Amino acid sequence: MEAEMMALAAMCASSLMGLVLQDLWGWGKKRFVSLLDRGTRGEHASVEAELENLRQALLDARRTGDEDAVEAAFAAWAQRFEGLLAQHPEIAERARAVVGETIERSPAPVAFANIVHYVNNTAVLRAMNDYWARCTAAHRMTAMFLSGLPGVGKRTTLRQWLQSHQDALPHDVLHADLAPDERGRPADLAAILERWLDELGVPREDRPAALDRKAEDVRRLVRRRPTVVLLENVTRLGQVRPLLQDSPSCVLLMTGQQVPPALESLLDFAPVDVAPLADDHALELLVKVSHSTEHPERLRPIVRQLGGLPLAVRLVAGRLKSPVPGTLEDITARLADRTSRQELLTVDDAPNLPSALEAGYTCLATDAARLYRHLGIVPRVDFQMDTVLALGTDGEPSTARHALQELISSRLVEFEGVDTYRLHPLVHDHAASVAEREVGEPERREVVARMVRHYLHTAESAEAALSSRWRYDPMNVYAEYARSAGRNAHAERELGRRRAGLLAAVRLAHDIGLDEEAWRLCQGLWTFYLRTSAHAEWIESHETGLAAARRGADPMATARMRFQLGFAHLDRWNVEEGDAGRAREHLEAALDLVRPDAPDRSEGERRTESSALEALGMLELKLKRPQQALARLDQAGAALDGVEHPRGLALLAYHRAAACTALRRHDDAERTLREARDRFAALGAGKDIALNIGKSWLRYAEDRRVCGRLDEAVRAADSAVAELPKAESAYNLAVAHLLRGDLHRDRGDTLRAAADWESARELFTVARSGRADEAQERLDGSGGEPA
Repeated sequence: MEAEMMALAAMCASSLMGLVLQDLWGWGKKRFVSLLDRGTRGEHASVEAELENLRQALLDARRTGDEDAVEAAFAAWAQRFEGLLAQHPEIAERARAVVGETIERSPAPVAFANIVHYVNNTAVLRAMNDYWARCTAAHRMTAMFLSGLPGVGKRTTLRQWLQSHQDALPHDVLHADLAPDERGRPADLAAILERWLDELGVPREDRPAALDRKAEDVRRLVRRRPTVVLLENVTRLGQVRPLLQDSPSCVLLMTGQQVPPALESLLDFAPVDVAPLADDHALELLVKVSHSTEHPERLRPIVRQLGGLPLAVRLVAGRLKSPVPGTLEDITARLADRTSRQELLTVDDAPNLPSALEAGYTCLATDAARLYRHLGIVPRVDFQMDTVLALGTDGEPSTARHALQELISSRLVEFEGVDTYRLHPLVHDHAASVAEREVGEPERREVVARMVRHYLHTAESAEAALSSRWRYDPMNVYAEYARSAGRNAHAERELGRRRAGLLAAVRLAHDIGLDEEAWRLCQGLWTFYLRTSAHAEWIESHETGLAAARRGADPMATARMRFQLGFAHLDRWNVEEGDAGRAREHLEAALDLVRPDAPDRSEGERRTESSALEALGMLELKLKRPQQALARLDQAGAALDGVEHPRGLALLAYHRAAACTALRRHDDAERTLREARDRFAALGAGKDIALNIGKSWLRYAEDRRVCGRLDEAVRAADSAVAELPKAESAYNLAVAHLLRGDLHRDRGDTLRAAADWESARELFTVARSGRADEAQERLDGSGGEPA
């Protein structure tokens, strides 16, 4: 079975099981029944009964703490979906749609994951409940900081509290892990805020460039909607300052080894100390997780060696499930042998966490042990089943799935949600140390190369689904990916779930000398970064991609990276970061590389020259230098002479019109905008076409307004309002109504103006845009009511 289909089967199984414990069960059951019975009337009732039996079994397992039953059910249903997809591959797209809907509707897994076993910390949870109740009664924000040793269970305690109150707490969750990466670099706060703005649904046109403005926009949105904000691994005050909220309806939860000094100067919060488990509670957890039939007193010597750390207890419990005789004695001996501990992983007051990890590793089967080592080689990011398949070596997907299942059963890998898995930081540290001592350099490089090529395939196939733009493609890989408009949402969502792994893959490719793969990864992420305004990740990845391309022997690759990096700075446009100068530097360097004066240039060089000149023209427009902008845009058009690029010529005409308007050349603006609309219309139909035609009418309305022809401006705005609904863009339709309202006001028609402003306010609200306030201000000052 193809690896992609096997990964999809795992996603289906985890989606189905995740729905069991949610209010979405009734909604989701109908979709899975339809998927499983494929519309056969005679099987419909049988499948529905089967799903209800699964739900009851999982609810019973949760009540009794039978994690083995949960794992067995997941494995069985993954195999069930594998068989279904193998027999009926035509339903794969429907399966992806069902999984996608489940991901989008489900609460964040980091907040509301199912925790089967939890013991002790009753006093901690009670204190959290009391503080939350007091804050709620006082109408102020609930903020708590959970501190304690690594592995003591801060994250699990936090999730247990959230799970126990999931019906009362907000389901909107913003999460950030502030731990440094493997290179010791701190978390990028700009990247976190950009991701949050994307998750909050802020239109990209509204997203600011500066860090402080990003932070303020997040606060503004959180004030308007109840939200849980989770900040993990906090160490410094500077980390959290831009991420802190001030909304009474917000629940802010932080974790770290200790509270940063002076945090109380920024906000009122309750410090919550999560202490190690007492021996009796640790023994209770060990028995519950392992289902051991041994007399508890035989297990007590193990517990005494684990320092009360739930992580260590769970790791040992996973190994006690082994049916091999002597397992208990072997683990007891390993934990008692303090000479075997790894100093790198030693934790204060918990000297045998390394030994617990080592005991877990040495009992793994061959395939599971290999997967564990390979996960230690690659960066610690959340990963999916397709990543596990990529790390396999025998080409048999079922082997990889069984290996992953053993790591989950052994508590070395945590199941996070729909097809999402992670290693605890301390577990990953151990896996990395095992890889260092047991994996030779050739195997290490091969693992990294497989990882990079897996993410490269992910990026390039998604890019092909998201855009039909021209790409530099010396390997001709994009010809292999058929563009399917129906998979656009799936492609963007899946890239979003893998964004940390994709960024890490760019770094890995550069580090081991896979220069072509590094810049191709960046090219494959272009549309995703552009759509999500993920400027921090965009710029970081492309700086690495540029370094890789320059190290290679392909000037064209370097030119494309220069152009894309320059456009990233142009799109962000942060004055404090000097984006104008950086954009110009990269765009002009791209021009130098494509030999503007050479007579024998390739089509790719001419396209890149045109793109760089167009971007420079847009830069001049932002700097309010229309004459220079028009010159650059005219040069960009000339560079395409003889090149078939209708969309590019349409966009050039659209941009040229803005320069003509600024220069008061209104006849030229009218002519170029008519040309732009005609060229866009000739491209066919679709949302992107409608959006560009609608925006061209808007630009024409603005031009007519500048030259005082208000009647023509209103007619142009009417055309924009008629066209933009086809684009399904609430934001741009709101802009059209806002402008038309302004035009009606300028003509003295306050009733029509108010009607348009009300439509703009409603549409901006739907689009989650802060410009709804702009429309409301017009309404408040108009003194009129919509007709």
